[in-house]
Order: sequence, then structure tokens, then C-alpha cells
Amino acid sequence: MTAAPYYSDEWVTLYHGDCREVLPSITGVACVVTSPPYNTLGSRHNDRGGMHAGNKWTAKVVESGYADDMSEAEYVAWQRSVAAAIAGACVPGASFFYNHKIRYRDKVPVHPIDLVRQFDGWQLRQEVVWARGGGMALNARMFCPSDERIYWMVKPGGDHKWNQTSAGEMSVWRMTPETGIDGHPCPYPTQLPTRCIAATTDPGDLVLDPFVGSGTTARAALDLGRRCIGIDKSEAYLEIAAKRLAQGVRD
Repeated sequence: MTAAPYYSDEWVTLYHGDCREVLPSITGVACVVTSPPYNTLGSRHNDRGGMHAGNKWTAKVVESGYADDMSEAEYVAWQRSVAAAIAGACVPGASFFYNHKIRYRDKVPVHPIDLVRQFDGWQLRQEVVWARGGGMALNARMFCPSDERIYWMVKPGGDHKWNQTSAGEMSVWRMTPETGIDGHPCPYPTQLPTRCIAATTDPGDLVLDPFVGSGTTARAALDLGRRCIGIDKSEAYLEIAAKRLAQGVRD
């Protein structure tokens, strides 16, 4: 049985908790747009000297609770279990947009497509490159990364929804990360989930973000006339999202 919503109105419902515990009670999802923790931050930087010492962005990450320190094997197993739980909540033909990036372990790049290919219940359809227009590489002795990936997957068993007007968006999305969202260190731009949702859903469809954070996916769904369910383990993030979503009627 799902806990009572943290926030709920006619269009949006937010739940506080582990998405794997909440998702089994959810059905009818037509589209998922999310960006999980990348397992790269937090205490991995917190005790370093040099250019990492005193870095305000890193300090904000740690303070916000965004630190994630799993072994890579644990992280892969976690993300696979989340993807399987998401599949159980979705209708056949549902779309799943998964934002991630290339990470480094012992100076060797770990590509997110290798993670996505292990997801049960999903068929990979397309890779989109998000060109962020900026980045951070703290004395890493390499070209500063300024891109992330968005993997579009489809749940087998039905035809996926496609609005042909979205074809002109191409497969490289040049978008600047969101600013002005207090309390969250890594918000993606509202334009990102807006494109995903507009391309693969109809008005009134149900959208899901199992790592809803500051509510960017939910805000995009609301503005497009779609319903949305968001889940997050951080009550602080949910408070940000609830305030953001309660700001009047759809834009």
C-alpha cells in the first residue's frame, strides 16, 4: 500500500520515499522522464584538496544530500531494479527518457549506454545528445565535458506514441542547465522534459519521474496539460517541487 501523497492536486501527485517501494502501486504511465543520481559526487570530492577544496558547488552537493557513494556494481544493480519497477508501472508502448552522462572510474570512461542496455523490460530506440553549453572539470587534465545523454526507450507490447511535429528537434539538444532553482545542485532545463513529453504523449496522459527532485519534469507535464506522478527520497527536494507546482494554474 502506497503512503499518502506528500503533495497532490488535480494534475500532480508527489510521493516521499524510495521509488522502488512506491512504483508497484502505480499503473497507467505513458511516459517517464528522469535523471537519477550519477554516483559521482558527494564524499568522493569532499575530502580532496587542491581545486576541489572549498568548492562551493561541491559543498552544496554534500549539504543537499545528493552525495552518492555506491560501488559501481551496486549502482548498476540499483538502476536495473529501478528500471524494472518503472516498466511495471507503464502501459505497453510507453516511452522512457533516461538522462545520464559519461563517468570515469580509475581514469577509464564508463558510458551510460552500457548501463541502459542492461535494463529489463525496455527496448532502446534512440540516443539524444544534450549539449549543455558548459561544464566542470576540476584539474582533470582533459577536455572539459559539456555533454550528457538522453536515452529514449520503449516498453514492448504496444506501439509508442509519436507526435511528428517533434521530428524537427533533431538528436542534439543545445540547452543550458536550469538556474534559479534554489536548493537543488543539478536541475536540468524545463525544455528537456518538455520536448520528451510533447513528442510521446497526448494531453491528459500520465507522466512519471521517479527521481523528481525540484519538480522540473512535473512542471513541464503540468504546462503541457499532462498529469504527473513524482517520487523522491528527499523531503527537502519535494518541498521545493511542491512550492513550484502550486504556483497557480498551468502556464
